[in-house]
Order: sequence, then C-alpha cells, then structure tokens
Amino acid sequence: MTLPSRIRDYEIWGLLGEGGMSEVWLAKHTVLAVPVIFKTIKAEVLGTATVGEKLAQRVIEEARLMARITDPRVVRAIDAGVHDGIPYMVQEYVDGIDLAELDRRRRGSLGVGLPLWYVCTAMRQACQALHAAHQAGVVHRDMKPSNLFGSPATGVRLGDFGVAVGREAQTKEVSGTLRFMSPEQLKSGEATRRTDVWGAGATACDLRYGNPPFDRVSGVLDDVTQPTMPPPKTSAEAYFQHLLRTMLTKEEKDRPSEMSDLARQFAIIANAVRSRRAPFVYVDRHTFRLGECTVTFRAGDIAEARADAIVCSANYEMKMRSGTGEAMRKKGGDSIEDEARTRGEQPLGECIATTAGTLAAKHVLHAVSAWNEASCIGRATQRVLLVADELGHRSLAVPALGTGKERVTIETCANAMMTALKWHLSLGGTRLRHIDVVISDAEKLAVFREVAEEALREEGASRSGADLGLPAELGRTEVTGGTFVDASKTGDH
Repeated sequence: MTLPSRIRDYEIWGLLGEGGMSEVWLAKHTVLAVPVIFKTIKAEVLGTATVGEKLAQRVIEEARLMARITDPRVVRAIDAGVHDGIPYMVQEYVDGIDLAELDRRRRGSLGVGLPLWYVCTAMRQACQALHAAHQAGVVHRDMKPSNLFGSPATGVRLGDFGVAVGREAQTKEVSGTLRFMSPEQLKSGEATRRTDVWGAGATACDLRYGNPPFDRVSGVLDDVTQPTMPPPKTSAEAYFQHLLRTMLTKEEKDRPSEMSDLARQFAIIANAVRSRRAPFVYVDRHTFRLGECTVTFRAGDIAEARADAIVCSANYEMKMRSGTGEAMRKKGGDSIEDEARTRGEQPLGECIATTAGTLAAKHVLHAVSAWNEASCIGRATQRVLLVADELGHRSLAVPALGTGKERVTIETCANAMMTALKWHLSLGGTRLRHIDVVISDAEKLAVFREVAEEALREEGASRSGADLGLPAELGRTEVTGGTFVDASKTGDH
C-alpha cells in the first residue's frame, strides 16, 4: 500500500516497518513540525468490505484504548480515522530503538546481554506503564521486548496496543506473541491483569538471559515444567529469579496482581546492583570525560577529521550533495556515495556503514537523522554507537546531525546526541574511548557545547567494574564482532 503524501495535517514521509497485518509509517505534523507514527492496515489484509470494516473498528478501538491511559510511560495516541477506506491511527513518535533490537545487537557485537541494573530499571518503567493501563481498564496482552521502546531522553515507553482489550470486552480471542503468552491465553484466550504479569515476567527473562522462560508451548501448558534460568551467582540475581518465578506461576490466581508492587520490587533490585557512576570530569572548556571516554568539541571541517569512523549527516536518499556529506564526498571520493546508494533509500533513524575512500578513517557511518524539521536524532545516534561497537571502533568524529538542510535546532541536536551517548556509555562494554565533535560554525559550536555539557553532566554516565550483562550464547555472537567482552573477567555485584 502507498499512502498519499499528506493526510489532513500530517505529511507522510515513508514506510518504517510492518507486521503481520499492519504497516508503520513516519509522518510529520505540518503545524507543529514534530514526527509522528502512522499505523495502518495492509491493503491485502483489508480484503472484503466486511473484513475491512471489522479491522477499521479494531484500529479505532486500539487508539481509544491508548487514549484512555494518561501516563508518560505509555506511547500516546494522538489521532485516528479513515482515509479513502484506509483505517489509521496516529501515535507519538518515540526517539529510540526497541529493547529487542538493543539486546540482540549487544549480544551480537559485545557477546553479552543487558546488565541486571538496566533490565530491572526497564522493567520498573514497563510495570509502571502496565499499572497505568490496568487502572484505566486496559489489558495489553502482548508484552514483549519489541514493544518496549528505549529512548535515552525519556526512558522506556510501552507501545503497540494492537491486541489490547478493555476489561469490559470479555473477549475469548487467542491473541499475542507465542513466546510470551500465558497459559490462559493459549488455552482459552482469556486475559486479565495477571496475564500481563506473566508477559512482563517472560519479557524480563528474555532481556536478561536472551531467551523466554519456556522454549516450547508444551512447557507453558505443563503444570510441572518450571522456567529455565541459569544458576544465580549473586543474591541480587537470585532475588530477580525468585521475582520472575512468582510472575510466571502457571495458575493465574497465584500470580501477583499489582503491577505497582512489581515495579517497586524491580526498583529495589536495580538500586541494589547499580554501581557508583563514573564522574563527569570537566577537563577544559572544550574537553569532557565520562569514565574512559573523552568527548572533545572543536570548530573545523569534519572531512579533515582523523578517527576510526567519521559520521555523515545523511539524507534518506543517501545522496552526498550538500552539507557534511558533500564535504566528505569531495575529500574522500565519489566511491563513498556510490557504496551508500547501493543500499537504496533508508528509513529515518537508520545508520549504515561504508568504506571511507581517502578520508582518514576506516568507515563512514551514514546517520539518517532528520527530515524537514522532524528530528529522529536520538534513534540515529543510538544506532551510530551500536554500529561503531559492531565494527570494533575506538574513536568517532561526529558533526551536528540534522541542523543543515533539515533545519533541526542546534540545541535539539546537541541534547539528543549527547543524551544518547551518555545512555550508551552507561550500559558498559563499549570500546569507544574518544568522541570528537566537529562543527564548522564557531557560534553553533558554542551553543552545542553548552547544551552538551548539561546533557552529559546529569547523573554521570559510565561505570567501572559493573555488571555488563551475562555472556551471550556463543552461537549467537558474530565472529566479526569487534568489541567482544569477556564477562567472566568483569566485576560482579
């Protein structure tokens, strides 16, 4: 299906992704100049008029259920309607990646999963979101890592209420994602707030250990089979597993019912295992240090930078004909652009790596970070840092993303980029040791540096001797991963 370029007050950019029945598009509110998400039903699924009418009602109902929940941990529904027979809903755009992608990419490049403190912090926020949903009479029914969006700026947000139901609905429909579905969902389709408790427990297990608690449906349905988790090595891990087992009790009535209490339990574990943060160090006016990573700010030409990788502020067509892209193409050669364009158009928030031509770097990282004032800089920066880890780089030279042709303010850019960097360093394991921020305009540099200092200083960033995450399964680690971490040699709580 192809949407028109504009629907009411929304300018449609393009397709971001799709699921079994739905498509997700990125758009911009033309008046407010902010990105939003358009969710539609695939044309081939709409089928007959009867089916189409039912699905249209489902989309509108999803929007209505989301709109009931007034909590900052839940992705907000902004609008809904039908355009030329296509039902749609408009959602708030969360400038970050989902936790399934984060976990997968860490395991692939670093060889470790997520730290226990982060899993528990994320689950505290997820449980707060579910508590708010339950207080509004909504059962999510599809808790899983890919429905939790980790924004460095705002924390974890719960989204995708596509199979959610109101408590009053009394549906018997079997819906959800198989790996995270509770016994009662599989048997009868019934769902209560305790169904979401199970989903939250299965999600926490998957985020920490890289797999859900049961490897097959028979294990979920069998009353005797217990969740599969490795032997705990610390008291905090043992308590974490105990909490998960209470959430994954086969008999629904025996599970906890209060998400707010579970949020407090996860918070207790997170606070117990979180190590002292490495301090923010002000070296001089243009140099800061967070743990083992130094961040410098200078005026200059990004094409003249020397680093393992240089970041290009890319457009979705991957053309390097303006701004930093043009400067890098002229300095490094047309081969950089040619290689980038072989990948085709890229969604906003994406980052791809190419060779660097004759630039003083090993790679160019093309970050598609903004479009027509709409910023996806946080998500793009997250992916820049993940790609750098996957390639084993220790140093990056970065420009101000999206502030040229796409007209994002320098303050918005600085805050989004540096908040993402702080968040990335806080997870641990990275080999990045130097970030060189290079901006051509001295006046813009001064504003960027001022905002960056505030973003980086808040709460500090990296930590020493912290839990970096349990070793990933050897078969899942990419042999070319440049930043493999031996978790057995790190400090343990």
